Amino acid sequence: MEFLEEDYSKQNTSRNNPKYFSTNSSYKQNCYIREHLKDLILYQFDWRYWVTFTFGYKPDLDEVEDVLYNLHYRLDRRLVKHIPQKNSLSAYERTEWFLFPELKGRGLHYHGFLKFNVRPTVTSYNDEWSWLRSALDQNIKGLQNRLSNEGKIEFKLYNRTLRNLDDLKMILYSMKEFGKGASHTDQSPTFDRFAHTIVSKLDWKPSPLYQHRSPNKTENIPQRPNKLGYFDFI
Repeated sequence: MEFLEEDYSKQNTSRNNPKYFSTNSSYKQNCYIREHLKDLILYQFDWRYWVTFTFGYKPDLDEVEDVLYNLHYRLDRRLVKHIPQKNSLSAYERTEWFLFPELKGRGLHYHGFLKFNVRPTVTSYNDEWSWLRSALDQNIKGLQNRLSNEGKIEFKLYNRTLRNLDDLKMILYSMKEFGKGASHTDQSPTFDRFAHTIVSKLDWKPSPLYQHRSPNKTENIPQRPNKLGYFDFI
């Protein structure tokens, strides 16, 4: 795992570039992530689903975020098609994602919390969970060729329990690599998990989607707003 930490710390990405944001302070990670975000997600962020995405062995950081950004767009694109009384989603109606990175086990993967601001009509499915699982599965199949490591993109999806203790366990499990104290003794400081936490509303700045006008094919999806270009790394 230490090899992965060091290797990822050397990759130039949109998130470890000083122009974006970076901190290697375990104290800040503890304060801002394990405490503030724990309370925010548990009590204020009205999430309905917990999901884990995996990307095979040692995927590229920027490619992984590109996949997640495209998946978020494609999911919302499908959502607007399953709300009969609407033909568009405003920026505020789009789904919101909190995604936390983890390196242990199978390498880089993300645990996430998904919030629906509008709900789909799921008459042809058993329930909303089944609709969401199908939507993620089908759209992920269209993104399998986006990783240069040729890793398989997979996911596991869970309903929120609405029992505070169980929900808290999901949140703490998702952030278990963010450090429990104010030192680096519990993890290597070389890979900044705080810098690579994804908050869709802030990082991807979702724009309105239109059922008949917004691009549908993955190759036509607009580039994610926080992706830096070649000259940003010079």
